[in-house]
Amino acid sequence: MTTALANPAAQACCAFMLGCAVIHAARAHAERLTRLLVAALIGTTVLLLLAASLTYAPGPDESFDEVSVYAAS
Repeated sequence: MTTALANPAAQACCAFMLGCAVIHAARAHAERLTRLLVAALIGTTVLLLLAASLTYAPGPDESFDEVSVYAAS
């Protein structure tokens, strides 16, 4: 994993663990919080993958083939 992706991934993991602690502390509302955390996790994953795809996307003057994409990463 590159350093550009390590920091957001670590932040997402910390937020998820904090959410788990909140669920443990507030068991009466655990189902709602679980749904909220799953939605937040999915949203964070989508944004993280979008940022990664924009980082590794070829520029306007570059070609998009397997060799150039793997060589750039």
